[in-house]
Amino acid sequence: MRRPRSGPHLIDPADLADADSVRPPGGSLIDMHAHSSNLSRDSGVSVDDLIAQAKRRGLDAICLTEHNALWPDAQVRELSERHAFTVLPGMELGTDVGHVLVFGLPRYHPELLEIEELRRIVTAEGAVAVQAHPMRYRPGRQPGWEEMRRWFDGVEVVNGDHSDTVGGYHHTQAMDLGLAPVGGSDAHSRQAVGRVATAVPGYVAGVYDLVRYIAERRTQPVDMRPPRSVGRPRRSAGRPLRREP
Repeated sequence: MRRPRSGPHLIDPADLADADSVRPPGGSLIDMHAHSSNLSRDSGVSVDDLIAQAKRRGLDAICLTEHNALWPDAQVRELSERHAFTVLPGMELGTDVGHVLVFGLPRYHPELLEIEELRRIVTAEGAVAVQAHPMRYRPGRQPGWEEMRRWFDGVEVVNGDHSDTVGGYHHTQAMDLGLAPVGGSDAHSRQAVGRVATAVPGYVAGVYDLVRYIAERRTQPVDMRPPRSVGRPRRSAGRPLRREP
């Protein structure tokens, strides 16, 4: 069993920016990347504690993006009702080209781990696929520009485990590619919830509202961490995305 994550990259929640100070007028703040110990073996926080912390932080919603697993709709509704807070289902899939966050699919099955099949199913279901933490080194096949455009609807340009910032390399790259830039805490602990979020320009009642904003490229990453806070350096530095000839 994998050990829950810990380390110096965790920041005291009291040092994070106030959600009301960064929320767009009439918009919502969503932590799009979080793992619970209920379904992700490397997490050290229960789903109830994840949701309670997101609510305490002043966010408007949290996405449960478990590793190769999806919370059933009935359980998501029960969690939302019990906590009086918007909970959105998603998955983090370990595909043959790295990790991919997916929103809007009804179930998990192993065929989703092959990127071309994943893209086919995502399109057929009206879902969206977001490249997760591209700043993290990924062995094996690296997508080119045209593959990025074909496979993904968005890119997680700011991840709570890494030092990349809003307006940085991956943010600029996503904009150049015409993909939705998003941010997520990648929380595996209570303290990590809400350190990075995604802002959207309106209310989010369910996962298909989020899907629509990503599909329409109406998202912005929000880094709640204090300036010069500790994060893991970008391990893919020096390995720029290869451009198609």
